[in-house]
This record gives sequence, C-alpha cells and structure tokens, in this order.
Amino acid sequence: MPLGIGMLAGVFPPFIGGIQTHTLQLARRLVEHGVEVHVLTRHHTGLSRQECMDGVHVHRVGDAGLPRGIRAASYLLGALATLHRLRNDIHLLHAHQLMAPALVGYLGRAMLGKPLVLNPHSPVEVAQLQARGASGRLQLAAARRFGDAFVSICKPITVELLRAGVDEGRIHFIPNGVDTRVFRPANSSERAELRRELGLSDSPMVVYAGRLSYVKGIDVLLDAWPHLEDRAQLCIVGDGEDAAALREHAAGLRGVRFVGPIRNPAPFLRAADVAVMPSRSEGLSVALLEAMSCGLSTVATAVGGSPDAIDDGIDGLLVPPENPPALARALIRALQTRSMGLAARARIVEGHSIDRVADRVLALYRSLCPAPRHYFSMSPAVNGAVVATADLPSTARTVK
Repeated sequence: MPLGIGMLAGVFPPFIGGIQTHTLQLARRLVEHGVEVHVLTRHHTGLSRQECMDGVHVHRVGDAGLPRGIRAASYLLGALATLHRLRNDIHLLHAHQLMAPALVGYLGRAMLGKPLVLNPHSPVEVAQLQARGASGRLQLAAARRFGDAFVSICKPITVELLRAGVDEGRIHFIPNGVDTRVFRPANSSERAELRRELGLSDSPMVVYAGRLSYVKGIDVLLDAWPHLEDRAQLCIVGDGEDAAALREHAAGLRGVRFVGPIRNPAPFLRAADVAVMPSRSEGLSVALLEAMSCGLSTVATAVGGSPDAIDDGIDGLLVPPENPPALARALIRALQTRSMGLAARARIVEGHSIDRVADRVLALYRSLCPAPRHYFSMSPAVNGAVVATADLPSTARTVK
C-alpha cells in the first residue's frame, strides 16, 4: 500500500498562481516517488468534481454557487466528508496556507488521527489571523496544538511562526521549487526563434510574469519604465484584478506589451534578457525562481523570501519596494550585467529544483509516518539507483 497524502489547498490549477503551480508540481513529483496524492480544493463552476492530473487525484468540494460565507462552510464540510471517505488511503495531511485549508487540517487530524503538516506561503498569514481577533487567535492556538510539523519556505515565515509561539523544533525550512527541465536557459538561436514565434522584436527584453494586483507592484515598474523605454521592451505576462487599471497606467509608455494570462510562462522567460519582480509583499515567489532557473539576471524587491533567493549583486539585484528610481537603475544594471543569470541558474539547480524539494518533503512525511514496510513503494534514489523508501533512515531534522 503506498503512502497516502491528503493535500489541502484553497487554490489549485487550472487557476494560475504561485501556490497553485508549486502545489501541483510537488504533488506530481511525489507521485513519481510512488506516493498516492489526493488534493482537496474548492469547487468552481464549470470544473469537474474529480479528475486525475498526471496521477494526482483532485477532489473539488463545496458549492461554488453559494454566497461567500456559506460557500466557505460548504468547502469545509465537503472536505471533511471526502477525508472520511478516503480515511483508509490517507496517512498524513498537508495544508497549504494557514487559512481555510488549515482549518480543514485541524478538524481532519482530530477526525482521522493522522499527522498534520502546515505550510504557510506568506509571512503575512500570521498577522492576518491575529487581525481577526478572537477567531484568529483560536486558529493560531489550533496550529500550535495540532500542527505536527510546519514547512517554512523563507526566513520571514520562520520568524512569524516563532513569534506566534510555534516550537522551533517543529519548523522545517523547505523552500519552494521549480521544474528546472521546463524552466531552463535558451541559447542565442533558441531565444531568436522564441521571439519570432511570440512576435517580439530583437531589442533587449525585460519580463514580468505574475498576477496583476497591487501587492505585486507593477504600477511601480511602470513608473520606472520611462528611464528604460529607449533601452528595452517590457512584456507583462499575467492577469489579475488590476489589469485594466495597469493598461491605462501604461498608456503613452513606449515598448510595453501586456500579454495576458498564459498557462506556461516559460517561452516568454526563455526569450527574455532580464526579469523583474517589483512586489510590495511576497512569500517566496515561484515566478522569481522560474525566472532565475531560466538564467535571467533578475531584479526583485527586498521583501519576503526574495533576499533568501538572491545574493545581491551575484545572482540578481535587490531594491527597496515602491522606489521607481532605484528599480530603474537596477534594471539598467541588469541589462548590462547578464552574467548574473548564470549564477542564478546554478543557485536554483542547487537549492530550488522541485526534485530536491520533493525529496525533502517526502523525508519529512516519512519522519511523521513511521509506517509498516508495505506502506512505502519503490522510488528512485540518487544516481538512478532504486531503493525501498521504508529502508531509509528517518530524517526528521535533516530537512530543516
């Protein structure tokens, strides 16, 4: 019988975003290691209730047509009913974010008696709960009581968890990861061909890929762009609630192209010279890691986990948030120092490959699930050797 994981995710593909991307990629890699993964996420109109994505079992629960508050309750009840139905197939729960998925996790842990891993994706999640007053404090108390382990994707999250009273021994530092096979550097001929296919000119290219919302700081990027519009073209890839306002903001700027939402940003990243992440707040941006994996010199604001991912001046550049002149200067420098992209690629392959991340997550799961030998199927090990995962020693603290 394979190790069974119940992943609890409020957001999941086909919707686009960093949490969605990371959760699906992690689940896929775990399936490749012989793990049975069930993702419980919210149902949305037009989507099937159940489907299999590359071996990942997706269960969409709740009623998308209900009013907001009732809809949240329907997700909670639907998720618990699904967990009860899958109770013999699931050995551990993994909740992404400390909000609704974690609440499902607390109740699911009590109902099933299975270990619970809590995985915040932003340092602001603790503060958001505290701002909710008594209900938020109760949720944090539940996290401290029922969370068997916490995954911290960046140092600011670790700081917030410690501040909230989580025992340091339960916090495991495992950063987000990316598929380095998909997000890989393009040589000059590949880049030229990609630009022809995408209808891009051969002038230097800066790319932003992500959600178009206030927190992402694209308005700051547009304010900085007049210093660069004679030097480069800017492609803004993605969609969001601020898309229309940002298009209006960009009116009159030269060389700015809004691409809109796309499922796979890799072609635009591989066609670019420089990437930019001007966020006001972040966890550990998957879009940032994808750009670095493509070998781009990357400029990011020094917020959230970005300072964990970038060694300033070595494999990218860090700037203060909401500072258009500093952002413009850094982008000009990045266009002139593209060699930083080589170091960025090496850093991602070493520390943020989704394969390495999945290995560390699986080691954490196994440390929490001392199970009979038949629970663990055969999985690939280093250098292509195949080993029985039950024979490997517990690594409860080596994944920190």
